[in-house]
Amino acid sequence: MKPENTNRLAQARGHAGMTQQQVAAAIGVTTTGYQNWEYGNTPIKATALRELAKLFGCTTDYLLNISDVKVAIPSATRMLPVFGSISAGTPREALTQSDVMHETPERLYLEHERAFWLTVSGNSMNRLFPDGSLVLIDPDAEVRNGDVAVVFVNGDDATLKRVYFEGGSIRLHPESYDVEYHDRVISSTDPDAPDVRVIGKAVSYTAPDGWRA
Repeated sequence: MKPENTNRLAQARGHAGMTQQQVAAAIGVTTTGYQNWEYGNTPIKATALRELAKLFGCTTDYLLNISDVKVAIPSATRMLPVFGSISAGTPREALTQSDVMHETPERLYLEHERAFWLTVSGNSMNRLFPDGSLVLIDPDAEVRNGDVAVVFVNGDDATLKRVYFEGGSIRLHPESYDVEYHDRVISSTDPDAPDVRVIGKAVSYTAPDGWRA
């Protein structure tokens, strides 16, 4: 389906406070692929259109410029716990239990029943998650090569990074606009290497109130 409404995607993305890169990452496509949809260069697949509508909280008809009705019917929600903060910079102690709960779409709860939210602190992942974002972590989801995950380093320190498994090593890759952040490679063959344990996969997030791209 050829999008006749290229501005509708841009408008919906702007209202959601997301960059093109963040939208692409959220629905699992390349930034170039998403940009082609937004600029009207290529047609949007039906499955991707539904994911975009969910992400932006609007109807598919609105995105296709078929209807001016923007808001989808509200879905049921669940309250899931917020476990303190997660460093998106240098690893530090995290996953502290708190009494805070966050309203979460029912569909996310059904897909990730033991998931919990963490507050992002720092800028090493700000291409995806601005400082202050809430990231939903599923401890049961398989973390595959290239996924974003929470990783324990040295037992009590935790960090949020894109994870690459490379032979006997694990590479923690920051997704940052700041050039000060670099990949960290931890090798199992290094006797002085810290212990590393993957805690859970990032499966969703919400930007902080008032944030704009």
